[in-house]
Amino acid sequence: MLTASVRNLLLQIRELVILSQVQGSKVPSSRFKSKKLKKMAKLKNDISLDGMRLDKWLKITRLFKTRSKALSSCQARHIKVNGKTAKSSRIIKISDTISIQFPNRNRSFDVVGLAQKSLPAAEARELYIEHLPKISEESSEMYKLFLRQEYKRQRELQGKGRPTKKARRQIDKLKNF
Repeated sequence: MLTASVRNLLLQIRELVILSQVQGSKVPSSRFKSKKLKKMAKLKNDISLDGMRLDKWLKITRLFKTRSKALSSCQARHIKVNGKTAKSSRIIKISDTISIQFPNRNRSFDVVGLAQKSLPAAEARELYIEHLPKISEESSEMYKLFLRQEYKRQRELQGKGRPTKKARRQIDKLKNF
């Protein structure tokens, strides 16, 4: 969930955007002190406050490469918004929590911003806050060990390539040539 300070900042930005829409002008980004808030204020000026479609947001934030992949993931019920399975047409708003079930892990995000068009990767990452699970050092070491063993096993299953002259002679001897 969002911390109280982040939630207050989002509410301030939202109020400023509403004021600017009533007055017919944009929110001056110079009013904010931090760079992140200035960027967020610029983003807020470009969008409506109603929200946006889930599949669009997933594509814009680069969590999925294409909108159709986001759509198929929604249809497979891998995406939840605020704990409920969501269709791709679901309208999401700031402060919603999105959980995505990927093949190898689950990820959850808080929506911090919305945008109408694609953004550079660095700016797209500012549209959400990811909840990272806390993993102990012991379990992370065990996971690394597991990955190493799995990699070795995969390498052993693969063919070694062209046999050497000695190996070829042994194969011919087994075949009785």
